[in-house]
Amino acid sequence: MAKDLSANLDLNLLKTLLVIYQEQNLRKASERLFVTQPAVSHALQKLRLHFDDELFTKTRTGLKPTPYVEQLCQELSPALDNLFKAVNSNQEFDPRQLTGKIRIALAPQYLHAFGSRLYLLIQQQAPDSQVEITNWSATTFPELLNGNTQIALNYDTANTSKELYRQAIPGDKGVVIVRRDHPFDKPTMSVIDAKDAGFACLIVPERSEQAADIEKYFAHHNLTATISFRSTSPETILQIVKQTDLLFPTLDIMVPDDDPDFRKIDAHIDFPVADFSTVCFYHQSKHKDPLTQWLFGLIKQLHHELV
Repeated sequence: MAKDLSANLDLNLLKTLLVIYQEQNLRKASERLFVTQPAVSHALQKLRLHFDDELFTKTRTGLKPTPYVEQLCQELSPALDNLFKAVNSNQEFDPRQLTGKIRIALAPQYLHAFGSRLYLLIQQQAPDSQVEITNWSATTFPELLNGNTQIALNYDTANTSKELYRQAIPGDKGVVIVRRDHPFDKPTMSVIDAKDAGFACLIVPERSEQAADIEKYFAHHNLTATISFRSTSPETILQIVKQTDLLFPTLDIMVPDDDPDFRKIDAHIDFPVADFSTVCFYHQSKHKDPLTQWLFGLIKQLHHELV
């Protein structure tokens, strides 16, 4: 008769196994689990003895899972999620009881617009949590998939895993930001109005690393946009716009209507070259997770206050 490997197996060990598999690095796994690296190594040794498998082999960059643990963890992840949901289903969610790390990734336009306000709102309702709000990067999608990041915000993108849920927040509007005393004095700007102007453009991950949206829009009109400056930093762009006649095409939420240094000009867009919808991304398994939906509600609240 085959050995029952589920007998006498600590659920905490299974959780540790899953985190090691997701991180493939003992140091990173220990940071996520809030334990020491020796403690994770000791747990891994127990798991190896229990399953009679090496589970992971060392590589130059970390750990490589064996075929056995690869298959095991692919089945284990949704099973543990469902188990923990079932155990906690009768407990009413209270953010004041939250402890540990909450990690959120924001694309630069949102980090600038309300990153600090989001932290203050979370801290007010969950004072014992440790909040990390990071800039969207190449690791954001992998970290959403492995659970290291709870939720992330960006423009929508087709380059998304089917394991990620996308929840849109409507209300965004494209504008052109200029310095307060910029010579252009019309309330709306068309492509013809801007054909001889220089642009300062934000580099948005997953969206405009190679070319700015305004370049694509001008190309549709058989024009070439003059991109004088590009940056991943909204603050740097705004400082440059404040001292030049460059145009900054972006979202309405980037600066308040009454900002003393800047004006917002409505953009006349006659051909939608890109979708400016704001989208929250999180793992499919978190769709009904109270923590994730609470975070989504806070982000939606702040966004609606700005549009």
